[in-house]
Amino acid sequence: MKNSFPQLLCIRHSQLFFSEGNKLICSSGCSHPVRDGIPRIIDSNYAVAFGFQWNRFQKTQLDSYTKTNISRKRLSEALGGELLSQIGTFTYLEIGCGAGRFTEVLLEYGSNVASVDMSDAVDANARNFPITDSHSILQADVLKLPFQVNNFDLVLCLGVIQHTPNPENTIFALAQQVKPGGWLVIDHYTKSFAWNLRSARYIRPVLKRLPPALALRFVERTYFISKPFFLFSRNRVYRKLLNILLPVVFFDKEIPELGSEFKDEWSILDSFDSLTDWYKHRRSSAQIRKALENSGLTVEMCQYGGNGVIARAHRDII
Repeated sequence: MKNSFPQLLCIRHSQLFFSEGNKLICSSGCSHPVRDGIPRIIDSNYAVAFGFQWNRFQKTQLDSYTKTNISRKRLSEALGGELLSQIGTFTYLEIGCGAGRFTEVLLEYGSNVASVDMSDAVDANARNFPITDSHSILQADVLKLPFQVNNFDLVLCLGVIQHTPNPENTIFALAQQVKPGGWLVIDHYTKSFAWNLRSARYIRPVLKRLPPALALRFVERTYFISKPFFLFSRNRVYRKLLNILLPVVFFDKEIPELGSEFKDEWSILDSFDSLTDWYKHRRSSAQIRKALENSGLTVEMCQYGGNGVIARAHRDII
């Protein structure tokens, strides 16, 4: 394997894999395919819609595509000043890499990055940022990572934990990969009374069970039907009412850097994302802090910001 990954272990038997053709095999007989250079160490997948999403919107959130610093700013906010000043010195485990909006930024700094996603988004990531000596890609479940513990200088997980079956278990699994002296940087949706009022909440249970291509057609049609209503007025109360009544996301002035030619694309992407995720959890800052501390980490920062809660924690050197 490329050097940004530690040796891969069988998730059932904790034995080292060896290569045989286009497969990884353990001595107890477990076998996983390697397709397009990417090991696929996964038994089940609740993130099929995300895989479809990132292959369909492969470049949408890349700063190089939008000619902005949107992803760079979000990553910088999560890392904070101290870690940002060292950004190119770490070996990263990037969980939920998607098509690579943060992969791009990390690689630009010369970092070693191990990009992992449960879904076929790994294929979009590989097309955008091919496998090299400093960039490895793996399809795997965060709760069943094929590594020994304490491998990485910095584990990064943005926009992901709320979409896993149990956020606390996910945080614990992420923490296990942090080296002594290393860092875990995460974010998470926070509690939202407004979400309970939105029509999207009641449409989502249906859409997430549809084939992703069919769900996307519904989202696109609904978005373009809804768009004139959003354009009718920018009145704050009016827009809030529309956000409750209509199940789609509409970007207008919310992301000032985003050019008008990209707003429909981002709006449709975010609408699809919010309506087809299998799990959608919300946690308070206090709950995230407790989960980090229960995982054996020392919390440096845990506060509201970004998409909800942003947190940084490190593993003490004993």
